[in-house]
Amino acid sequence: MGLSLVPDNRRRAILGAALAFTATGGWPQPTTAPLHLLIGAAPGSAMDISGRQIAEAFTAQTGQFVVVDNRPSAGGVLALDVVRRAPPDGQTLGFVYAMQMTAAPALFQSLPYDPMRDFTHVAILFVGVQVLVVPASLPIHTWAELISLAHERPQGLRYGTAGVGSPQHLSMELMRRSTGTKLLHIPYRGPAAVQATLVGEVDMTLEGLALLLPYIRAGRLRPIAVGGSRRLDVMPQVPTFNELGVPGVGEIWVGLVAPPGLPATKRASLQAAMARAVLALKADYVSIGRVVEPGTGDAMSETIRQETPVWRELIRSAGIKAE
Repeated sequence: MGLSLVPDNRRRAILGAALAFTATGGWPQPTTAPLHLLIGAAPGSAMDISGRQIAEAFTAQTGQFVVVDNRPSAGGVLALDVVRRAPPDGQTLGFVYAMQMTAAPALFQSLPYDPMRDFTHVAILFVGVQVLVVPASLPIHTWAELISLAHERPQGLRYGTAGVGSPQHLSMELMRRSTGTKLLHIPYRGPAAVQATLVGEVDMTLEGLALLLPYIRAGRLRPIAVGGSRRLDVMPQVPTFNELGVPGVGEIWVGLVAPPGLPATKRASLQAAMARAVLALKADYVSIGRVVEPGTGDAMSETIRQETPVWRELIRSAGIKAE
């Protein structure tokens, strides 16, 4: 018998690993499978950034990895269609914003899902605010100047959004109706509307503060109004849409949904874990105007019931149809 240079305990460990490799077809797998988080928004968008931040905080809290899957096509409909078809085992979630649950039924003629029936509502995690900005080259500094210029120009002012039926589009349509101004919608893909505003292709855009703040601080974009009910600490001179008599513009809640039939115990554990994750980000989120008060799945369901008819009326009266 030949001599071995490997101690007995090491030899047993190596043998065990080799057996495990052979039995599983590879190295031993983690005991907890990664969570699959689908985001119906483009990489680099405010939704994508938020989803990835919460995913990282969730992993830090639980040790469970999260695989983020961006599927921005059709306003996020494709992402949610994947979620509703997934097994109800708590391993697949959809990261959604309000309009995907409340406005989509009116925007799409053949929506493949029912927001109330085809999902388990997990929780609303936070309410974000959007900021209306103009390029520094445009001689507008106040809301009154903006409205005046929109009335003066024969074609009105041009605004860029992330696409037809996007939260920005619907909010700007609400603003147009409330102010009686002429506004021309120019749809882009994802956050490209911000770049279009920077170079003056459009006169303004409405977007999340996290995406806009570097350009605002650099003096390249000028904030005119902000969503929500209170002014932001980072720019207290900028009035809210509520103050300006245009409530409801620039506010959007963000939450999580799961496939239908998710067991109540699974929903409760996901609610608790995701609440801890977003609360770990609260200081940063509050600094950019977000309200971080994670709720329950039942509260999310009730919010969807209340908001759906409001957006339905706006969409139908404006003749908006998603592309």
